[in-house]
Amino acid sequence: MSEADRLEALARTAEEHARREHGTERLDLEAADRILDAESGSADAERAESLAACYGAWLGRLAVRRWGARWIGLHEPVPPRLRVGTAVVSPVDAVRRRLRDRGAPRLSEIARRFEEWVKPPPPDANRAAWDALAGDPRFAAGPGEEPLDPWLEAEGVRGKDVLCLSAGGGRHGPALARAGARVMVVDFSERQLEADRAAGVRTVRASIDDLSPLAAASFDVVVQPVSACYVPDVARVYAEVARVLRPGGLYVVQHKQPGDLQDGKTPYAEGLPLPSRGEPGTTEYLHTLDALLGGLCRAGFLIEDVEEPPRADALAPAGSPGHRAWFLPPYLKVKARRRLAT
Repeated sequence: MSEADRLEALARTAEEHARREHGTERLDLEAADRILDAESGSADAERAESLAACYGAWLGRLAVRRWGARWIGLHEPVPPRLRVGTAVVSPVDAVRRRLRDRGAPRLSEIARRFEEWVKPPPPDANRAAWDALAGDPRFAAGPGEEPLDPWLEAEGVRGKDVLCLSAGGGRHGPALARAGARVMVVDFSERQLEADRAAGVRTVRASIDDLSPLAAASFDVVVQPVSACYVPDVARVYAEVARVLRPGGLYVVQHKQPGDLQDGKTPYAEGLPLPSRGEPGTTEYLHTLDALLGGLCRAGFLIEDVEEPPRADALAPAGSPGHRAWFLPPYLKVKARRRLAT
């Protein structure tokens, strides 16, 4: 029996227990709370563990059906976890705590937390914010020529179709065009694209998680500077890159390290929206290493190399970005290859 089948069987056992021992024909949150109140403190250890497993599985099944949650960690040496929106929880442990302590959250209270966690992200103001940042020298081409990334130099880009994804500002596209590539720059900020158009580079205004204006298998190389943190679902970005990249094509992408987005109080939660510390007016979404690296593999890529670009400065003032980077590298750069069709 698979773990998923075992959880379903446990949930059905909870419903049978509610009918047989508590006269409850339809098990819902209110009825489950009454039953756990009645069982709390009176069940022996073995019975309590059985009830925790059954009612925890039932609560998990309810979360899957009502709030789009999914079971994770089914083969870990701990009770199975649920991913509910931006949170990870153990419904079995939640029921176990309720059986041991009447002051622990009731299932109806937990359900209200689920409702909060699955609320859609706030309205996307990132496009307007990046329009406003178009003149920021951190994101625009400098007075000199932008050097090619060593991975791109080793790959060779002359005569190749290269997509610069979320790379407006005139920094990446013109440099690759000078190296002999046929370049397309995609960005969702119209103002960021102005510098690329002025340099004679083709541009398309689109979001990195919806590349529908671009044809499938139309690029040999995709270059993406830090940008996935500005969309809530990095898996959609990877799926779109996999679609437009030819088999065997190269994908060079940079990300913000998830730990660098945290402040010691922020949960490590996939897709969690956070106000940006570095780019005023933008919302950043925390993406876990599971999503950033494992997600690449699941999208059909082979990871060939990973780097943490050096940004540390041990002589920098305490609290400055350079000083912080001495303790936690802020960026992650990944070299991946689109798997050949089988």
